[in-house]
Amino acid sequence: MDLNPMRIQMDMQTVFILLVLGHLFTVILITAYKHKQVKDPAVNTFYTAKWLQAATWAMMSVPLITDHILLLTVANILLLLGVSLETKALLTVVGGFNAHARLFYNYFTILAILGYCSIVVFYNTEGFRIAVVSFSTAVFLIPPVRRMIAVSRRSMLRLIIGYMYLVISLGLLCRTIMPWIPIIPVSMFEPGLYQNLSFLTLYLIMMLGNTGFVLLSKERADRELLKLASYDDLTGALNRRSFTLKAQKLLEAKDRKSPASFILLDIDHFKQINDGYGHDAGDRVLENIAFIVSSSLETSSLFGRFGGDEFAILLPESGVEESDVIAERVRRSVESLEIRYGLKASTISMGIVTVPPDQDIPLEELYTTSDLALYRAKQLGRNCAARIDIPLE
Repeated sequence: MDLNPMRIQMDMQTVFILLVLGHLFTVILITAYKHKQVKDPAVNTFYTAKWLQAATWAMMSVPLITDHILLLTVANILLLLGVSLETKALLTVVGGFNAHARLFYNYFTILAILGYCSIVVFYNTEGFRIAVVSFSTAVFLIPPVRRMIAVSRRSMLRLIIGYMYLVISLGLLCRTIMPWIPIIPVSMFEPGLYQNLSFLTLYLIMMLGNTGFVLLSKERADRELLKLASYDDLTGALNRRSFTLKAQKLLEAKDRKSPASFILLDIDHFKQINDGYGHDAGDRVLENIAFIVSSSLETSSLFGRFGGDEFAILLPESGVEESDVIAERVRRSVESLEIRYGLKASTISMGIVTVPPDQDIPLEELYTTSDLALYRAKQLGRNCAARIDIPLE
């Protein structure tokens, strides 16, 4: 086995250069993606992180860098900044970045850099320098890993990537304590098992970081597109098409043994609100009432906007009495709503239809029948609910 120092140094430099190229290729691809695209904070943060990491490994590839402690310190500071930004971008793309996370990353990044500089000044050994960087990286990974693993309604992709990062974090923590347990020599610049494992870990982290971020970004984009296609922009309720598809599926379920109720509602005198106060005020009324109605419903219920000021509710397991109670609760909640901008309290009228168990009725027929019931509620003076019963077959 050839242990010529120059050959070992060349191998080490080659590894670092390959890491530089890996990060630079990511930068090139992100640059092409960003061209004429809407600015995405997560992508921009990840982009900056890749530049910093590329600069880190470019400095590390300098021959005999261990003799240049200032250059080595700058390289590791850039690495800590890059890891901080990359994990921050990862947390952003999985929807967990907030004001508390920002404070955590800002303060811990400063603490990690100060910790590394303190080691350089007071106890400058390679093992302890590696321990500080490894521990800091593991801590940086905690928020996104926790978000991907512990949060409910997580996707399989998030779960797998989260556990992969968890394994890496545990490996980094093991790497942190190795200077105190002299099983094998701890050095990135000396040939041996530790160096080989370190290089393998660096490649895995780079590949997981780049691929994972791209896949999670794609998943987020798909989720946002689905939301745009399924929900009303103004009120956040399901749009008519999505409501119809979901409602029809529930009504056509073969194992449905309970009655279901369909409620059609609209806002009383909404045209007068638009004409008297303007469309902005009308939009505000729609937003507020939609929020109140959706907050008054169970999670199993469907709530959608059919157009204008007309909304629909499907109560999958509610009969006559249950739907009447829910309708009255919704009516009172809306009636007690205080609308700003000098608007009078708004009220709603509702038409209710209950479908008997095991009876298959097209949703369009339910809509037509509930519309007749809604018209009856208007005739009764508005701010009330009216019902039309469907006879048993």
